[in-house]
Amino acid sequence: MGEPKAHLPPAFSDAAIRNLLVGLDLPEAATISRLSVTAEYHGIYLLRFNAKDVGRIKPPLQKQTISADDGSATLVLRVSGRHLPGLKTRNEVGCMVWVRHNTTIPVPAIVRYDCTENNPLGYEFTLLERAPGVSVDTIYDTLNEAQKLLLVKQLTDYIIQLHNKPWCKPCVGGLVPAGDGLPPIPGPIVEETFWQQPDIEKIWPAGENINTLNPTEGAFPGYVAYVTASVKRYIYAIQRHDSLAAYRDLIPRLQAFIAAICAPEMINELDNVTYVFAHKDLHFANIMCDPTQPDKMPITAVLDWEFSGITPSNRWNPTRAFLWNGQQNEDSKHEKERLFELFKKLIQERAPQILDEMEPNEMQEAMQTVHNFLRAIVEVCPRGQCVDKVGVWRATLEASLEVFGV
Repeated sequence: MGEPKAHLPPAFSDAAIRNLLVGLDLPEAATISRLSVTAEYHGIYLLRFNAKDVGRIKPPLQKQTISADDGSATLVLRVSGRHLPGLKTRNEVGCMVWVRHNTTIPVPAIVRYDCTENNPLGYEFTLLERAPGVSVDTIYDTLNEAQKLLLVKQLTDYIIQLHNKPWCKPCVGGLVPAGDGLPPIPGPIVEETFWQQPDIEKIWPAGENINTLNPTEGAFPGYVAYVTASVKRYIYAIQRHDSLAAYRDLIPRLQAFIAAICAPEMINELDNVTYVFAHKDLHFANIMCDPTQPDKMPITAVLDWEFSGITPSNRWNPTRAFLWNGQQNEDSKHEKERLFELFKKLIQERAPQILDEMEPNEMQEAMQTVHNFLRAIVEVCPRGQCVDKVGVWRATLEASLEVFGV
């Protein structure tokens, strides 16, 4: 993996942000504070508006955003780095709008956004209502078992809601704003494992970009179509980067793999999935709650939707981040697994068919293994990483290719 935080936007002056607000037809912020703790992909600013100016913000803010004490309101300005230009912000906005209109999952309202750099800051941005509460990871160690269960029950309800709204047509991709008040529509998939522009410029030969190295050509009409497009990009990468020369002997087998999974009878088996919308990174650092109501522990917001999208239901939790408390230790891993068993029990009681939909069949598992380990090799070799692991990864990849007779 690269280091997204190394390529965040510069710090902007108060004057620059006030100039942006003028262009957005918003009142002047009374105070502007830059958060010292940065997100992976954004510089974050808190913009506080006095009570006399809150009413001038259109569309009107939600009641929960306005302070009961003095009538002021705080908005969150998230300025995006140039990691995935033209993709990430657009996908995040489309996904947030879809979730707000199709579920009861609490998502901050979008006040303004720009998925281009044609604005006074020169960077993509979103301006959101500030979500009340605190992120669960910051208070996790203070929670008792009953409170943890309350959180898991709410998240279980969210997952059920999303799985109860399957996509009518096979589709793997993101969501993008349609404009004119229309619902978001399927668009390019956006994944955190994509090659991102700063690393491409540093590591890859001249002429490569996010579109040549990633499957960004649009929403795909099924699971097999997505895997096929991804593997084609990985083959291209192997041909282009010298660090991947040792894997060029695999190209004929990878091409045969594509032909095998695209055979009509195989497509029928591999594409036999339910397609659902998923957050895909639903750990506790992305979940806000209100600890002032300890007997309810209401979730107040789910954050960071930039890598969300429509996916085969067996890929709803691709990084296995669901219910992770954000701590890097073995106890944290075991705690996540324990909570996941609680989640499965709750699902079994309410919607047992979802558990079946979450499990891939044998051939889907083999196809995904080829995809995952090939992607991992293409991801780390150009960076000179994981040299002690890639041999094992190749062996795993080749074993899964054999499942398809190639």
